[in-house]
Amino acid sequence: MAEVVLTALVEALRAQRAFLLLAQAGERPSLTQFASVAFEDGVGRRVTRAGDGPGAAITDGISGEVLATGSALIVNDVAADPRFRPYAFPVGSLLALPLKGGPSGDAVFGVLNVADRRDGHGFTSGDLKLGATVAGLAGAALENALLVTSLQRMSRELAEANHRILDQQGAMIRAEKLSCLGRMAAGVAHELRNPLAVISGRAEMLRMAVSGARAHSVEKADRDLTIIGEQAKRAVRIISGLSAFARERPAELKELALGKLLLDTLELVRSQLKFEAVEVETVLPPNLPLIRGNEDQLQQVFVNLAVNAVQAMKGGGRLILTAHGSPEWLTLTVADTGVGIPPEHLSRVFEPFFTTKPEGEGTGLGLSIIHAIVDAHGGRINVTSRIGVGTVFTLEFPALKEENG
Repeated sequence: MAEVVLTALVEALRAQRAFLLLAQAGERPSLTQFASVAFEDGVGRRVTRAGDGPGAAITDGISGEVLATGSALIVNDVAADPRFRPYAFPVGSLLALPLKGGPSGDAVFGVLNVADRRDGHGFTSGDLKLGATVAGLAGAALENALLVTSLQRMSRELAEANHRILDQQGAMIRAEKLSCLGRMAAGVAHELRNPLAVISGRAEMLRMAVSGARAHSVEKADRDLTIIGEQAKRAVRIISGLSAFARERPAELKELALGKLLLDTLELVRSQLKFEAVEVETVLPPNLPLIRGNEDQLQQVFVNLAVNAVQAMKGGGRLILTAHGSPEWLTLTVADTGVGIPPEHLSRVFEPFFTTKPEGEGTGLGLSIIHAIVDAHGGRINVTSRIGVGTVFTLEFPALKEENG
């Protein structure tokens, strides 16, 4: 749109150049160049633009006065005018026209400048009237076009910012997942030590039997091999569960049975629960409504909550998992009998980097990431706690509507 208006001025006034300056807000309003149309002998019109954003600042006092007063000016010898400041191109004479818009139609948002008639004469009052008519007609259209350009630029910037936020959120989730794996390491090591010790002992017994150190029946050998196989499979299940939890997969959404996912997650942290002497109670009805969600992300929610609960129950306790559904919502509670959260900290537990744990035991990101994941699933999460009694996290997710055949 700007190029159309500038081209019309160049042609109507047979000028060498027309250019658009836009006002920039501030304590002292200033101007920047947005677009320019020049007529070059033997070439014709040439259009240049400063881009979607503001161009270089303009210090010309003539244009500045038009911006400030809202009145057009003709200066046919700019070199003799002390207000004039040079542009990046030669200017001998100048017709400066205010561009007005806004709700009242009187707010000046830019200046249309026409420079140097091609016949070498100065601008006349007739040129002023014609230019003012073009500027008046073009004001509203230019203002709308510039607004669209500005909104498009803002939309691109918001999209880029959103992309960066998603990248950073993904990095935070991966970091917290690694932190959670680290916190589970002691329990996993303990859980793997048992089957590996059994495998090692039975293998040694078989080795001794084969070497003739003592008699060993076929039935006994078969029983030892069966035990070795079972314990090896147990170790494989533990490692496979950890590998699946650590693996990165696309964040796809699908129908999920949260009750089953919760039980699968319990198996993943079973070693740590046993290591810390934590008993588990579950009340998960079989007919819970399905939800739509990302399995990996929701599993991370449950793992983090379970690991946090275990850390709050040093020396043992109970982890109680319950669920109930309605046509609209699926509600899960994760409760522990741990030390509890001080009342003054309850309102901050979902803040990023807030933690009451000793240095080195937590990033302070776990609960904030849990909140972000639940929120991204259209859900809600809240927490209640009593010192010395325990803590209860309540999670609600929109239930999938049953399709009536």
